[in-house]
Amino acid sequence: MNSRKLFSQSVIAMMVSVAAPQAFSAGFQLNEFSSSGLGRAYSGEGAVADNAASVSRNPATIMMFDKPSLSAGAVYIQPDVSVFGHSPAGGSTDATNIAPNAWIPNLHFVAPINDTFGWGISATSNYGLATEFNDNYRAGSIGGKTDLQTLNLNLSGAYRLNSHWSAGLGIDAVYAKAKIERYAGDLGKILAGSGKIPAPYAGAVGALPADTQITHLDGSKWGFGWNAGLLYELDKNNRYALTYRSEVKIDFDGNYRSHLPASMNPLLGQYGLYGTNGATQPGALSLHLPAMWEVSGYNKVAARWAVHYSLAYTSWSQFKSLKATGSNGQTLFEKDEGFKDAYRLALGTTYYMDDNWTFRTGIAFDDSPVPANKRSISIPDQDRLWLSAGATYAFNADTSVDAGISYMHGKHVNIEEGPYTFRSEGQAWLYGVNLNYSF
Repeated sequence: MNSRKLFSQSVIAMMVSVAAPQAFSAGFQLNEFSSSGLGRAYSGEGAVADNAASVSRNPATIMMFDKPSLSAGAVYIQPDVSVFGHSPAGGSTDATNIAPNAWIPNLHFVAPINDTFGWGISATSNYGLATEFNDNYRAGSIGGKTDLQTLNLNLSGAYRLNSHWSAGLGIDAVYAKAKIERYAGDLGKILAGSGKIPAPYAGAVGALPADTQITHLDGSKWGFGWNAGLLYELDKNNRYALTYRSEVKIDFDGNYRSHLPASMNPLLGQYGLYGTNGATQPGALSLHLPAMWEVSGYNKVAARWAVHYSLAYTSWSQFKSLKATGSNGQTLFEKDEGFKDAYRLALGTTYYMDDNWTFRTGIAFDDSPVPANKRSISIPDQDRLWLSAGATYAFNADTSVDAGISYMHGKHVNIEEGPYTFRSEGQAWLYGVNLNYSF
């Protein structure tokens, strides 16, 4: 591999992580919008409709409610993700607990107007979380710090077509905030020792301190999309749903800076880097959050037992590339992504013990959209298996509390990124609590 190709793949390729931090779901997608859903591994979400949180998954379920209802809570994610490797310049590139713990709050409200119409609102997060490496990490050019946070505000309406069919439509307003920081690590030494750097620059490149910030990019922006759903009620114990959530394009406007010397830009530009001597300048980047389809069902198979299931399909192939440009139109970085479409399978069961207690459990499989040759330590994405359990305690007919817990186990994967090779492994525990109230 020549120096130019090596440098562009190891330093430029890491820029994808501005859009794709370790979300501990497939790609950088989040499912954690309710605690009851967490307890069943989010199986049957478009059809279960056991509390107001269902409006964020399928607006047609608004017509399942006969009075205004509220659900509010949060899911706490406790990941354990590590990478193990060795630098070509010598020394370990092992890093543990690279994905920090995070809270994901949620708020939902549904209000039926009459037997035919209803409306609802939700505030959730569908994408996000982060990875963090030390500033002097040997592979800092592809590690560093990454943070993507999103807020999805949804306003929905629903219409009952007849006793069997209901339809819903919603508008999504998504606020996204992203930050990425990358550091030189030992990449300068690797490149200086390759013999490919011109003599006037080789000494300066090789002498870069490991904690030199070679990239800082931050920005925020609103994007807009829509969602729709159909609900078919065969009878009160059997229902099926089809839902769709559109792509949302986020055109980030933000700030870029690099502590690399601008005097080296004739060289840096060949390798996709752009030094600013630490000065901040405007930058822009477009991010496409993918569309998603889901088919789900709910069947009460006995007086106290129900089963529920889902198949979700996310059009990750819409996430083709990332390109950031500066105020003068210069390319700050560009990377071809090549994500593939991915699916999620979930199956669960609910046991209605009595008027106070409900118990649920579920299992799910998340298919990773990241091809093996596109993996990054900022996105150590992998296929994942969910095992979930939860319960609801009803204080009375109008007030209840949900609790859920899930364990996610990720498949071990190998990552080749620039001059580095890693092995990655990960798992996570998720804990959720929601309070539900009907008015």
